[in-house]
Amino acid sequence: MIKEFLSYRSHVIALAVLSIVAIVLTQIPLFNYLGFEFSAVIALSWSLIAGLLTISLWNKRRDPSNEKFAAFALRSLATVLLALLLPLVVIAVNAFFVKNCSFPQGIVLFFLVAVLGVVFTHAVSLLCIVAFPRWRKSSLMIAWIAVLAQIPYVGFTGPQIFAFNPILGFFPGLTYDETLDVTGRLLVYRLGTLALGLLILLVAASVHRRRTNSELQSSRSMSIMRRGTMIVLAAGVVFLFFFSDRIGLSSSESSIQQALGGRIETEHFIVFYPDTLFKGPRLEQVIQLHEFYFSQVSRALWVKPGRKIRSYIYATPMQKGRLIGAANTDIAKPWLWQLHINAGDVDASLRHELVHVMAADFGFPLLRIGVNSGLIEGLAIAVERFEYEESVHKLAAMVFATGAAPDMQSLFSLSGFMKAPAGVSYTLAGSFCRYLIDRYGLRRFKLLYKTGEYAILYDKPLPLLLQEWRRSLDRFHFSEGDVEKANYLFRRQSIFGKECARVIANLNTETRAKLSNRNFEEALQSAERSIDKTMSTEAVYQKTTALIRLGRYSDAIVFAQTRLRDSTAASSFLTLKFLLGDALWGADSLENAMKVYGELLRAHLSLSWDESITLRQEIVLNPDLAHALKSLFLSSIEDSVRMPFFENLVRAFPKEPIVKYLLAREEAAAERYDEAMRLLDGLSVFRSPVLEHSRQRRLAQLAMALGHYQKSKLYYWQSLNHAYRDTQSLEIEERLRFCDWMDEFGHRPN
Repeated sequence: MIKEFLSYRSHVIALAVLSIVAIVLTQIPLFNYLGFEFSAVIALSWSLIAGLLTISLWNKRRDPSNEKFAAFALRSLATVLLALLLPLVVIAVNAFFVKNCSFPQGIVLFFLVAVLGVVFTHAVSLLCIVAFPRWRKSSLMIAWIAVLAQIPYVGFTGPQIFAFNPILGFFPGLTYDETLDVTGRLLVYRLGTLALGLLILLVAASVHRRRTNSELQSSRSMSIMRRGTMIVLAAGVVFLFFFSDRIGLSSSESSIQQALGGRIETEHFIVFYPDTLFKGPRLEQVIQLHEFYFSQVSRALWVKPGRKIRSYIYATPMQKGRLIGAANTDIAKPWLWQLHINAGDVDASLRHELVHVMAADFGFPLLRIGVNSGLIEGLAIAVERFEYEESVHKLAAMVFATGAAPDMQSLFSLSGFMKAPAGVSYTLAGSFCRYLIDRYGLRRFKLLYKTGEYAILYDKPLPLLLQEWRRSLDRFHFSEGDVEKANYLFRRQSIFGKECARVIANLNTETRAKLSNRNFEEALQSAERSIDKTMSTEAVYQKTTALIRLGRYSDAIVFAQTRLRDSTAASSFLTLKFLLGDALWGADSLENAMKVYGELLRAHLSLSWDESITLRQEIVLNPDLAHALKSLFLSSIEDSVRMPFFENLVRAFPKEPIVKYLLAREEAAAERYDEAMRLLDGLSVFRSPVLEHSRQRRLAQLAMALGHYQKSKLYYWQSLNHAYRDTQSLEIEERLRFCDWMDEFGHRPN
């Protein structure tokens, strides 16, 4: 069989092409080890070639009259499947040079994606052989393209970004999510693929028997058995198709709306939300935040869409990942006038995604988006103007200061934008787009968004415009803390630069779940398994956290200090100093803990980071208080004993404002907003501007949660007196405008 196969030059060329594809993939990050991406490319490339080779083998049969259809089907299938050993051997050899963190899992994916994809295409090629004798290869290519076209069709017409496909197996969508836990669902889907492939094969055999008049030669019982098998297979395929959304193989707007439960329609939106999560004033604010940002973005872009936008808000990333994919990435579909956001990201992501949708007014026809990712994401950042509590232009200058900037021209292409770390791509594109809008006006930028014609619209090529923008960033100067912050934010690897990215992301997700469930010993073991495969930043954080929660402070100190001394990765471990400070606190090395906390505080990563660090500094300054609070901060107190713990703490330290501040945070977390406000309002002014600014903001947020918008506005005004970063004042001014908006337009939804 193999000798006959290799006797034809075209067959040898096909094998050579397959080998070359595999060898090329060994040189491309993310595709250079046995995993999903490698298997998907092999499935795409070999499935079509395998189908064409099957037709070629049929045409070149040496004894057509004596070889039965079933025998040929088995012989040709074995031939094209044996060829898959070539890429498998190539990638297995490459494992000696490139780390492969889970070869057994890779084998499973290779079988589910590549092997079964070829099996399906082989069945389609057999049907083309008997159904279209004069157009066999053409009909196969049309069928192959049509089947793959299902992927963009699903992504274009529906809310989901993932797609299960008979040839490719699974397409995760274009997303920054690194986790890919699809094996279970893919196995179920592939059972359906096998059923469909076998059904196609039986149909092909039936057509062949009729055309060769061999139907009469088969017994009546065999005919009944074949028809019964075809009916059962067809029923199984139909069942899988109609119930696919219930088993996670597809999604629809109706199924998502049913899962979320809540629906409210406003002037410009139809909002679908988790009715178990959003109620009362919080629901009112989320709904009105949509209209508030609509007003802002409408003015910023000079647009006013004539149709309502559908906003889907998901209770958890897990729910979002199951329903549409992209568990941790918020997305917009401008051509469908949809946005999809996790509930925890509403305040941070709603405006960004809304820009994408409202820019549909001047986007490229049909898809209604910009011509490349740099312009699409750059416009959204340009409208926001600030990221990471810094102006977008200062952040861009910080990127260049770290030496992390990629080739800027490539940034305005899909591959270049995705290849760079997300923080770098978004920041640079946002700053450049903001520069173009401010310097040359919005009208020209809107035309650029649709066409990408820099030279025509600006009378300057892209490289010259980039030089102008780059010179405009020279006005910024940075402190040592700024440099540390920039290195932490921007000197990170994208998914293409990480070892075993998918495997490690899945392992770290497992560890994260164990930590949240307080299974610290198991979390430690899981983190160590991840680190044994490759040293990822998240796994290092998880192992250190588990050691601290287990009370193994000395081990945590040694481990964290070792990682921080690694000069090649020290910048990405900046926030590990937070955990190191906690471990030093646990070991009663309070002076060293203060020093480490201070080193991290100077970077001013965010207000929440500053608040957490400053709280710890205030606590460890008082050894008695540090000892009393050690269990609260460094271990995990059960929910049932948290309030008795705080009651005892207040009695032990009746004059200590930090204790009441912590108790107020506890009351707020339990949604006892009135009591939390009473505690915070009764505190005297903190010496630390960080804590006083945070106290006033928390009071404003609590008043907002209770629906007291004028009172919230008062607290926000007071927090301005203690703002210690320029961007904080700008952010508070926006919150003040939202308070006014709620007073004027807010209403309690039904």
